[in-house]
Formats: sequence, structure tokens, C-alpha cells
Amino acid sequence: MHALLDECAARHVRRISPYLMNEPLVDARIWETVRTINRRAPGARVTLTTNGSLLGPEAVREILALGPGLHELAVSVQGTEDAAYRETMRGRLTLGETVENVLALARALRARRAVRPALTVTMVGTRLIDTARALAYWSAQGIAARVTPLDNQGGLVTISPDLPLGVMAVNDPCPRPHKQAYVMWDGDVVVCCTDYRRSVVLGSLRRQSLHDIWNGPAAMEIRRAHIEKDRAALPPLCRDCRIDRPA
Repeated sequence: MHALLDECAARHVRRISPYLMNEPLVDARIWETVRTINRRAPGARVTLTTNGSLLGPEAVREILALGPGLHELAVSVQGTEDAAYRETMRGRLTLGETVENVLALARALRARRAVRPALTVTMVGTRLIDTARALAYWSAQGIAARVTPLDNQGGLVTISPDLPLGVMAVNDPCPRPHKQAYVMWDGDVVVCCTDYRRSVVLGSLRRQSLHDIWNGPAAMEIRRAHIEKDRAALPPLCRDCRIDRPA
């Protein structure tokens, strides 16, 4: 990790998010990882996205101890109604516990007059969620909130026609291949945050630098195909990707 962070510092990487296809607070080392990023790549913003289930008192203490070292913390909270939350989040998560965790962190940050991390609630817009009601709720709490569009995870997820607010359209233009690198736990760099199956591995940090992978032939060809709208040349993950667009 140190070599990667040193390269990020030398290349003036602007943001590092030390998680990918997981819940970052499950990792007991996450707070020390943030500190390590702060030390070795001090010019990079550090952001985390969590489902909020582990955002309890101990996590709040760790976040306060980081001070300005954690720049943004986004918490996924699907709406303000139990049924919609259960249907979209699944698992053992409960809306009341997650909301209280967010509110407790907000209170702690205000008590410290801390401007970091910027605390934001996020939700994916679907017909199951009253997004207007949810945005109004969080606004009343003095907490920023935003709605992100639904997507089919590069074609890996089947979206019910009852879910989109608009139409599931081709994800064009897609910013992901042009602005972010996605590094797996073992150093493989994949094409997208939705590439759970490693269908397109651009390179490996075990053998190459991130700079060489980012500017390598595989990555450059995918960007070319996106820019020139040459969909036949795109990998299936990109070709099959759909995102909710206004009708």
C-alpha cells in the first residue's frame, strides 16, 4: 500500500477512497488506513461511503480523532420509510438504527464545530422511495443529502420495470473510465466499480505502476471506444450498462 500511496502523492492524485466493493467500516484497520493516506499522500482528499450500520459510538470517536483527515463521509440511507428501506437495503439493517447513527455523528461534529468530514446522506432514486420526503427530512436535520440515479451495475443486475423513475438508458457518457482507477484488494486494477467478476483487468500493481496501467493500451482503448461511441469495441460490462434517465 505504501508504494501505491507514494505514487499517488507523486502524481498528485486528488482523491482516495479506501474501499471498493465492500462496507469499509467492517475493516478494523480502516481508521489507521485513513491516517496512513494522510501521511503519505497529504494532497489527496479521503472519502468513505458506508451503509451506516457500524457508525456507532466507537466509530464516531475514531472519526472525531481523525480531525480534518477524513474529508467526506457519505451514508447510504434509502428513504425515510421502513418498508422501502428494508426492500432496498435488504439484510439485517434497520432504518431507525441507521438514522440515529447519522444523527449522533452530526451532533458530535457540531459539538466540535468540525467542518470535516462533510457528512452527506445518499440514496438511490427509485419508485419505492419518496425522495422528496427524504430530502426534506435531512434538510430539517441540517444534514446534506443527495439522490443518485439507479443503474444496473454493468448489466449484472436485472432491474424491475417498476423501479426506475424514468427509463433505463445506455450509460453514455460514462465518466468512470476517464476519472477514476479501481484497485482490488490484491492489486488488480479493474475497469469499473461494478466489475465484481473482474471481467476487465487493466493490469496488476504487483507488476506495474498505477501510471503505466492508467495509460496502458487496455485502458486507453476503452476510453477511445467511449469517446468515439464505438460500442462494439467496448467490453460487455460497458455495453450492457444502463442508467435511469428522465423519460
